Amino acid sequence: MEKTYSEEEIERCTLRNRREIVFQLRSLIKRGDRVSVVFQEGKQSFLTVLIDVSEESDLLYFDIGGSLETNQAFLKAERCSFSAIVDGIQIQFSARQNRETKLRGERVFAVALPQSMLRLQRRDYFRLQLPTAKPYICRVHRGTSRETALPLHDISVGGAGFLSPQPLDYEQLEQLENCWIDLRESGMLTVTLEVRYVNPLESRTGKPLWHLGCQFVKLSPANETLVQRFMARIEAERRAMAAG
Repeated sequence: MEKTYSEEEIERCTLRNRREIVFQLRSLIKRGDRVSVVFQEGKQSFLTVLIDVSEESDLLYFDIGGSLETNQAFLKAERCSFSAIVDGIQIQFSARQNRETKLRGERVFAVALPQSMLRLQRRDYFRLQLPTAKPYICRVHRGTSRETALPLHDISVGGAGFLSPQPLDYEQLEQLENCWIDLRESGMLTVTLEVRYVNPLESRTGKPLWHLGCQFVKLSPANETLVQRFMARIEAERRAMAAG
């Protein structure tokens, strides 16, 4: 679960120096990580990839979404917010002056460079994003007979997130008992999940996705250790692949 932060913590983790902000944006561009863009007070969103930064033009360029309707709504919005998770650090910033333009002959979106950027990292906030090619599966139970298999998108000691190509009808604060998350070599995680949100997203191909965010309810010390070891193993494998 994402915890509430004090004003002191928010201020301490907020970047306001232009050079630092541009450096962080260029790091996101170099990594090519997916970034979530949210607008209309959280009612609409899409996934994108940052492309370039122009300090001279005071612009941040990023990929256009796959839905014409969503793109048109984005261009009419007064402001938007960006969020991404990089090595366990949550990066968030707001921007204005949404526009469509061209960069090196390609149609792209652009916004004014943000004046501030929030970078948060806490142990229970650290969400490890997982590979999608061969996803880990969570079997979610509702009642005595209904079972749904959901691919695991991210995990932390506080909770987990799931992505589904099908609409999800879970209610906020609904508790899902006796759920099984198959972490394969690391073991089977038996948990109770509490639904925190279900957000519609748009993939880069324009296909709709639904992001289900859940909190673990009274995670046992043994299961917490299991999650920590699983996350450490995935991170170690990623570092080994990057080095090799």
